[in-house]
Amino acid sequence: MKLITSILLLAASVQLFAQNYPVKVLDEQEVDFLFNYYEQDGNHSPVTGGIGTEKLDCMAPLTAINVPFDTIRNLSVNVGVDYYTSASSNRIDRFITSASSMFLSSASSADTRVHFDADYSQKSLKNKSDKGVMIGFSHEFDVNSFSAGLHYTFLSENENTELGLRASTFYDVWKLIYPGEIRDGTTYRFGNEEEDYDYDSRFTTTFTATWSQVITRNLQILITTDVVLQKGILNTPFHRVYFDDGLNILNPDTNYMLIAKTMRPETLPRSRFKIPVGLRVNYYLTDWLVARLFYRYYTDDFGIKSNTFSVELPVKVSSWLSVYPLYRYYEQTAAKYFAPFGEHPLDASYQPLEEFYTSDYDLSALINRKYGGGFRISPTYGIHKWKMGSKNNLTFKSFETRYSIYRRSDGLKASSISVNFAFVF
Repeated sequence: MKLITSILLLAASVQLFAQNYPVKVLDEQEVDFLFNYYEQDGNHSPVTGGIGTEKLDCMAPLTAINVPFDTIRNLSVNVGVDYYTSASSNRIDRFITSASSMFLSSASSADTRVHFDADYSQKSLKNKSDKGVMIGFSHEFDVNSFSAGLHYTFLSENENTELGLRASTFYDVWKLIYPGEIRDGTTYRFGNEEEDYDYDSRFTTTFTATWSQVITRNLQILITTDVVLQKGILNTPFHRVYFDDGLNILNPDTNYMLIAKTMRPETLPRSRFKIPVGLRVNYYLTDWLVARLFYRYYTDDFGIKSNTFSVELPVKVSSWLSVYPLYRYYEQTAAKYFAPFGEHPLDASYQPLEEFYTSDYDLSALINRKYGGGFRISPTYGIHKWKMGSKNNLTFKSFETRYSIYRRSDGLKASSISVNFAFVF
């Protein structure tokens, strides 16, 4: 909390971009309290080589604070804590040689991620632009992440056209955790104490350009493209990969025998280049119905190509209530480094024939469908108002909730529910 207060005071007292014309001081701040619960289950955990449970539960509360200092300067701060339990994570350390008992179920492993980001922006009323800076940080047991960026937005004279540019970079420091059965204290450190870990890092640099245009009174479009370059560790060291060399191993989640013996930690290139391009279309069918359509094409040098299509149909039931069904379809090709459990080849001396290999089904060929909907309550003057002294009010501005279910072609099933309480001071 001291960190947030310090940033608020700093942004209020320092002008990052000087202006020479008068501005109006604002005294209205908005705080959103959000909560998301997500759960999933499946039988293709990368921790156990592409088989085994993927059961995971995650609770993610988030507080978003928006502070407009005046008509041109604004500060947004987000603070969140994600708490999750993962059954597959508890199998990182397990080393059981009996084929019939390998990968037995066990209590879920748990971890907490704490994250923070702030964005300070300032408008220029003279040339209709908005520019700003952003910083961020997150921490969990095996990774610390730092981020920073700049953004600039320009509006045309009639405000029907908008161009947005954003550049950001992330620096992640990873604590290397290996499967328990290969830790030897030299090549693969044990990790029993804090000083007994190896570390690696990753840089992710993203440049984003968006162009939006009001075509007609009823039609608006937005085109966006990203250029993403990653350098450093891209594999997860505790993801196992099993090779095809002839040992029968029972998969307890499906009760059939698989053939594999040699195991190595997942290995991937240390660079990745991604380009997604998207088109968003909003069409106002009537005063009470809007069609929101989105399409994105993605490609990268891992060999993955994907297509995403989504539709959302907000219906304005009344002046204060809107409901919206939603649907999202996603398909992708497999990365060139992917193969299922026990299908990566070995040479005659039982060494991997491939330089890079993974059995992570997130990198497989798949189709994912998302179904759901939500509703939003947002009266013109708020849901409820409380007096706070003679001059101040606290207004319960709006309430929104959304529920979604996911079905993936590899058998993974998931669902999530989120709620948002918005208050204005």
